[in-house]
This record gives sequence, structure tokens and C-alpha cells, in this order.
Amino acid sequence: MKDNNTARTIRHTAHTDLALELQEELESDGMRDQREQRDSRSFGSGIHVEKRKREGGRLKEAIITVTNEEGERILGKPKGVYITLEGVDLADNDGAFHEEMSALLAQHLEKLLGSRKKILVAGLGNREVTPDALGPLVIKNLFITGHLEEYAFSGKMRASMAIAPGVMAQTGMETGEVLKGVIDQTKPEALLVIDALAAKTSARLNKTIQICDTGIAPGAGVGNERKEISEKTMGIPVIAVGVPTVISVPAIAGDIMQCFLESLGDKRMLALYESWSDQEKYSFMANSLREELFGLFVTPKEIDESVRRISYTISEGINRVIARKPKNHRDEGN
Repeated sequence: MKDNNTARTIRHTAHTDLALELQEELESDGMRDQREQRDSRSFGSGIHVEKRKREGGRLKEAIITVTNEEGERILGKPKGVYITLEGVDLADNDGAFHEEMSALLAQHLEKLLGSRKKILVAGLGNREVTPDALGPLVIKNLFITGHLEEYAFSGKMRASMAIAPGVMAQTGMETGEVLKGVIDQTKPEALLVIDALAAKTSARLNKTIQICDTGIAPGAGVGNERKEISEKTMGIPVIAVGVPTVISVPAIAGDIMQCFLESLGDKRMLALYESWSDQEKYSFMANSLREELFGLFVTPKEIDESVRRISYTISEGINRVIARKPKNHRDEGN
């Protein structure tokens, strides 16, 4: 006879690449006595969170800083800075919003790059699979200046090089191995990697950009983790920019269950479900699904247009950094 409590005793970990979602999970898991409404918070000694709203609330910004080993253990992320930019308009054809987003992205990248003048930009992912094509699409629209170093005007901007190394199934090589070979030959001062990510909240798909200075483990969010691409493995600082384009079936099933209980009007069952942590909800769904559904990931139907539009926003942000013009017209003079 099947134990009715099995669903909550077998612990499955939700697939997500977003540090912000992991931090939110800490809140729901009861690591705080209550959710404070302050804009700046500390979660133990080792994790600091700062949140703010921009553009009249249309754009949300969160900066999570992991400062020590305790923070690494609690959050499950390496020490470093994780910046999340969110906006429901990111997937829409709103030119003004995309301009503001690219400008804000550029400001954060400029700060992380500092005085480094020569950068390599790597667009990770499979260009033949739309949800994974973000990186290669960003590369297509970059302003490349690495071959112009000998000319005087190049001194006013960064020297940029770009590569879309493909995936292991296409090349037979680890992406990190390809990049390390290029780095050893071209000697950039920093590596900027662009990749598609996984989220555990459907509302964040194609509406979120994460920036971090800790590098990336390609495929980690979908359980297909490759060798990490970080300063430790590359020998130079690695800055990662990613957008969640897929979500696991157990995670989206949790969203559906929430909507179902709300529409059912059963306050007792809804209260019980909402009393569970995010991790407990995910485990419940993971254990309730048939095995063939557990490993599936889904993406929005408008993914083709969304990825194309967001890739252009990211490339514009990077181009601002290459040209050393991170500020937009609203920031000039501040």
C-alpha cells in the first residue's frame, strides 16, 4: 500500500538558475520569522539582498550578494554578486522599455567590468533550438572591435571579440574547453557569457535578466550540467548574463494547482497548500507526476519572437559597454 505521505518525504530540488528564486525559497522555507517589507535585508551572515523599483514600478531590480562560505551553503550559489532585472514588458514590443532595460544592463556590466578594456563575449547554447538560442542570437548583433585595436579610435572603446561555441552534441567538445583555447590565444581581460536559463516560476519566463560575476555551469538548470565556466577554470573574470526561457513540468504544475484551488473556492485546502514551502510544493508535484513527465521542460508558445527581441535588448546593452556609453538620455548629467 502506498504511503500517502511519500510525496512530501521524498525531497526533489526545483530546477532554477535564478539566485533570486533561491532567495525567495529561503523565505518560504521559514528561515525568517516574517517577511519584512524593507528594501534592504540580510539573511544570516553571508547573504545580503537589496531590492528596488524603477520606471514607475515597471522594472524591478534585485541585487543579492553572497559574501562568505555560510552564504554559499545557505543559498547554494558561489560567493559573488547576482543582479536580477525583471519587467513584464520585456517580452513585449515596447521600444522605450527595452531601451531602459538595455541601459540598466549596461550600467551593471560597466561596473562589473571596471577598467578592463579587452573582452571576449561567448553566446552559449544551441542555435537550432529556439529556447536555447539566446546566446548565439546576441552574438549576431554585437559591435565587434577586436580587429580594430591598431586604429586610434579604438582606444576610446573596448576591444570586443565574440564566439558562439555551440554545444557538446555539435562539437564533441566541452564549451569550457573551446573557450579556454580561445582565451589562451587571444588574451582577453574578461569573459562575458550569454546563456538561456531555467526558472521555477512561470511568471519570470522571458521577463527576467540575471547578471552575475561568478560565471556559469551550462545546462545546470535543466539537470544537464556541464563543466563550469568561471574565473577558476578560465583564468580570467567571468560575467554571466542569462534569461529564463524554460520551466520544468513539476514547477508549472505547482502554478496550475494554485490556480485550481483558488478557483475551487475551498479555503481549507488552499490554506493547507499555501502553508507548504516552495520546496514542499515542488516535491509534492514531482512525486505526483508520471515518470515520463518529470523530466520535461516547457517554454511559452511565443518563444521565437520573445527570444529574438530579448537578444537584441541584451546585445544593445553590451554594445553600450563596448562603446563605453552605458548611460541613456535620462541618466546624463546625474
